[in-house]
Amino acid sequence: MKIAFIGVGGIAGNYRSSLKTLGRPVAAVCDINAERAAKAAQEESAAAYTDHRAMLKKEKPEVVFVCIPPGAHAGQAADAAKAGAALFVAKPVSNDLKVARKTREVIAEARVINQAGYMARYSDVTQKAKEIVGARALGMGFGRFLCRMGATHPWWGKFKMSGGQMLEQSTHVFDYLRYFLGEVAEVQAFGKKNVSRDIADFEECTVCNLRFASGAVGNITSTCVAGGEDGFAAELVGDNLYLKVVMDTKLRGRVDGEAVSYDGEERGYFRQVEQFLKAVETRDQRMVRTSYEDAVRTLAVTVAANRSLVTGRGERVEV
Repeated sequence: MKIAFIGVGGIAGNYRSSLKTLGRPVAAVCDINAERAAKAAQEESAAAYTDHRAMLKKEKPEVVFVCIPPGAHAGQAADAAKAGAALFVAKPVSNDLKVARKTREVIAEARVINQAGYMARYSDVTQKAKEIVGARALGMGFGRFLCRMGATHPWWGKFKMSGGQMLEQSTHVFDYLRYFLGEVAEVQAFGKKNVSRDIADFEECTVCNLRFASGAVGNITSTCVAGGEDGFAAELVGDNLYLKVVMDTKLRGRVDGEAVSYDGEERGYFRQVEQFLKAVETRDQRMVRTSYEDAVRTLAVTVAANRSLVTGRGERVEV
């Protein structure tokens, strides 16, 4: 299996580490930063490129990991799909719904195995929570992403590149609630800017209410100016059911009067890569829990949330 990377910055290192554990060599890497590409290539004993089209044409990889900032997406994933490569795309798959929708069409036409990097769906505690919930209807889900980002991050604090915290970071929480409660029909978000002087040019504190197509309701709270206990967590509510998932290894709650306590071991980062490669080998898209299509649906929710920050109104989610 010939594996290549488009983008070898931050998150790519995590995926490369998982591939190394699985004994899967990387054949080629591409990054617009020539020095970064050369360094990663040396570490992987791989070929280095700064033009992804040139890499796809010459190397003909069977699998491509696309690991670039949201605002940098300009057809790289679509080009890889057109070349016949199976795709693993880091979340979020873009900050532009038009780009993501076009790529979705190309992937569907190419019929390549595809997956997006929402690792929380693959953790032990998520699997356990799914088993506990079973066929029960959920009436509410809420979550949070609380952290303090570094002021010197090269692109994260720039809305043009990241799309803001809800779209780039809290996207994990939005996706997680979708995984349990289904599609989101409408959102309304509020935010506060200039809480910190140098972290971001967008709202550093946000709240977003969700109305799901099922009629269930939800809320997601985010901040990038201060961390806190259980900073990345989600809570699920149903009839005589309450579960709290602290990402990515702790599950607590109460169901039918009985206490729930479960500690997981696998956060999902490794398992998502392992599962993706199994799907590629067996050519079975059903093994994937986070398809590109799914990622576009999560993106649509966060795009609507960003739109609501501007309008101050409830906004329909347009997939």
